[in-house]
Amino acid sequence: MAFIDFDNINISARKKGLKEIDFNKLREILLNGYNCVGCSVYLPDKLKSLIPHIQKSGLSVSIVSPNKSVDGRLIFDLLVNAYRNTFDVAIIASGDRDYIPVIEHRKSQGKKVKIASFESALSHGVRFVADEVLLLDDRLTDLSRFKRVYFCPECGKEFTDSHKYFNGYTPKCPDCYSKTKSKDM
Repeated sequence: MAFIDFDNINISARKKGLKEIDFNKLREILLNGYNCVGCSVYLPDKLKSLIPHIQKSGLSVSIVSPNKSVDGRLIFDLLVNAYRNTFDVAIIASGDRDYIPVIEHRKSQGKKVKIASFESALSHGVRFVADEVLLLDDRLTDLSRFKRVYFCPECGKEFTDSHKYFNGYTPKCPDCYSKTKSKDM
């Protein structure tokens, strides 16, 4: 079962230059290799206008009332579902240290906990108590709802990237960029 802390993921993605997240892709990345029994996004009340956009991706949305904690609601739902034994693996899309006790509790029950987070939002403690950590920094292009098409000036290959580069800069495809970077070292 996947639990997505919208603010944590969205704010971290924006700091990396990502304007909008493709929730279909986020769900695929989080659930890769797992049978899904549920995937829920925890959304603050002030952002409820995003509900239709998120639900189009097949995710359920839990609205958190004003002045209430998204972390607290997510933890509550995770523990209720754990008590009901509805899942074996909890996937938490957030790096907040508030989740450390619930991660330790699930692990004490012999269950696995996977964390998906951007490096900048990943708490040091969470990194060490989780069974698995998936860093989303390397998946920015996949997570972007908006992709731009470029042609590599070296090999002519077409590729996509979520970043808009400044005028006069032509990006290279990942293969040519890697070759240039390895030559520089």
